[in-house]
Amino acid sequence: MSLQVNLSSKEIANAYQDVVNGRGIDWAIFTYEGGTNDLKVQATGNGGLEELEEEFSDGRIQYAFVKVIDPNSQLPKLVQINWCGDGVPEVKKGLFHTHSNAVARFLRGTHVVINARNETDVAPSLIMSRVEAASGAKYSVQKEAPRKFEPIAPVGSSYTPVGKVDIAAIKKAAPPPAAKPALPPSSSTASLPPYSQ
Repeated sequence: MSLQVNLSSKEIANAYQDVVNGRGIDWAIFTYEGGTNDLKVQATGNGGLEELEEEFSDGRIQYAFVKVIDPNSQLPKLVQINWCGDGVPEVKKGLFHTHSNAVARFLRGTHVVINARNETDVAPSLIMSRVEAASGAKYSVQKEAPRKFEPIAPVGSSYTPVGKVDIAAIKKAAPPPAAKPALPPSSSTASLPPYSQ
């Protein structure tokens, strides 16, 4: 296999557009044709993740594109699943990362990308939990028992007054202010040193 993956097939472009625009299918899966790097449409369907899950093969590299409804927002989300089965020869596994990135550039608008190796990685519940986590909003509604309204009681306090402040006692306890030294009498000629040149 060379380094380049060929995604130029009109069949692939049509399948991509059909999934995005909801024209009769909600998923498409692509795989390599023979020993080449040319991708072809392996299958399409409208049975959601449960139907798509059956299409992955242990000995293949496959790329799936599926539209699901986000349980949080009820908006459609596009998911890319990059599958490199455990049975794929090591020589081919080396190109998986490079080809996955090329496929991601082709499948524009994808909200969630999942790399998978075995059946547990493509379980619908796992994929939907990844979609929920990626949506950024998690809403939960807690059911509470109806509250009983009770009359409002006066607010209590733990404040205890310490008593009146006795200003007279504070003045008696304070030391008397220190006496300021007296200033010498003011005189314009008083004790100036003689001027010398």
